[in-house]
Amino acid sequence: MKWPPLSATAKVVTALAIIAVLVVLAFFAPPEGESNNVTGDLETSPTVSITNLISSVAVKRAIDFQGVHITIMQVMQATKFSDDRKPIGTYTVRVLLQAQNNGQNPIGIRYDTLVRLVLPDGQEIKPKYISVKPVLLPNAAQSGFFDFPTSTQLPLSSLQLRLGTDTMVSFS
Repeated sequence: MKWPPLSATAKVVTALAIIAVLVVLAFFAPPEGESNNVTGDLETSPTVSITNLISSVAVKRAIDFQGVHITIMQVMQATKFSDDRKPIGTYTVRVLLQAQNNGQNPIGIRYDTLVRLVLPDGQEIKPKYISVKPVLLPNAAQSGFFDFPTSTQLPLSSLQLRLGTDTMVSFS
């Protein structure tokens, strides 16, 4: 079967219709760099590489904060972590933790406003990157970290993590 010849106007209209369909389909495609699973999360966690690890301290101290059981597992200082999306400062102090909600209700914690790294001289540093989700579902646990920028190397055992106004965790 042979198609009838199209006029110049019909060719332009057909081309525009094809472009319009492709533009609409592009809105439903997953964003570049994301996986195509339901949640958009990666199926496996990528391996984190650490550049110039200065020091590392196992802490393993647990506290209860606003209904969440938080265990500070480890503290590290390095010049760079491969999953650090906000490179600020010469060094980064990373505080690795586990959080557990043993209650029956979701709990939300504004880590960005409540968590500070306290230096030996009393200066407090806000986190530059927080991987812990701010809402923890009932009977759920999550692992994550807080990253703090520093301009100098620090002895990790002299630092403390402040949560809110009255909860302090020493790394020594």
